Amino acid sequence: MRHFGKAAAFAGALACAGPVIAQEHNPFDWRSVPEQDDQITMKIGHSVNMEWSSHTATLKRFAELVAIYSNNEIKPEIFPGSQLGGEREMMQQARQGALQVTFPATNNAAALAPSLNVFILPYLATSTSQVNYLQDELTEFLNPRVIDEAGVRIVGWENSGWRAFFYKSDEPITKPSDLANLKMRVPPNPIMIATYEAWGGNPTPIAWNELYGALQQGVVEGGDNPVTDVIGMKFNEVINRMTTFHYTILTHPIVVSERWFQGLSDEHKAVIERAGEEATAYIRWWQPLDEERWWDQAREAGVEITAIEDESEWIEKARAIWPDYYDAIGPDGEAVVAKVMELLEAYPGDQ
Repeated sequence: MRHFGKAAAFAGALACAGPVIAQEHNPFDWRSVPEQDDQITMKIGHSVNMEWSSHTATLKRFAELVAIYSNNEIKPEIFPGSQLGGEREMMQQARQGALQVTFPATNNAAALAPSLNVFILPYLATSTSQVNYLQDELTEFLNPRVIDEAGVRIVGWENSGWRAFFYKSDEPITKPSDLANLKMRVPPNPIMIATYEAWGGNPTPIAWNELYGALQQGVVEGGDNPVTDVIGMKFNEVINRMTTFHYTILTHPIVVSERWFQGLSDEHKAVIERAGEEATAYIRWWQPLDEERWWDQAREAGVEITAIEDESEWIEKARAIWPDYYDAIGPDGEAVVAKVMELLEAYPGDQ
């Protein structure tokens, strides 16, 4: 039973007691944990510098949990905004043990850990629940490969949302042939480039930090990213449309330097793994709630939004490229894909 009456009385008492002086921040959180002897520094590097992003929310949660569960024996320090280099460069630093944790987009992590390209296969999954299921069930299978390939291990995941087309055009994108007359930016990932080509599009690899200017100058007419990135980066100033579909979701694994991880005590290893698991659960709750407000902002900004109701043609053309890119997933890429299909056959359905 909820005691609303007591809560109201307590609030009234506070009002009578005079104004409450709020502190600017909590004096003890993961950013200001007390220093102590033999404290382990855990540097976390990532490329995003926006407080509103799910990347930031995930890493703050992860850092906080590590500080709590280690009783401040591990002191996290977050370096956002590519202060420590680009995503691939930070992966290299993690391999060497110079950086303890980083948070690359899966397509960028795959440059060093090809087995992660399995998540880039277009239409591998068609719902967020399927993606979460595959991440949960496949990580243990993939980690030995990722450790061998890149010297890092995955301890958690963040999903930023489904990639949607954003573009400037008089007509909406509803079928693959609509891409023929549009130059679309894609990340420099071979599978993503091939996907656009399979649809008959004109993919143009451009660095993320150069994209606004490229849209403004007409070098490209659009691209695909989650709505949070599109509106958060103010691309609505240079595009007028978005089209939603489910060809791939933007994901970021929380990766930990294996060299550093193996130097930890068993207790601290358990802390890192627990924090990664719980940060994953947290962001899976947080991100969908947050995404709704970004779609509202897109509409308020005048962006016209179209949903592709029948994706069958998109799926057929995109999945046709899979066999050509098994090698991009590693020497046993076909076996990795077979494992995914085995898991999907056992998938219990969207929950």
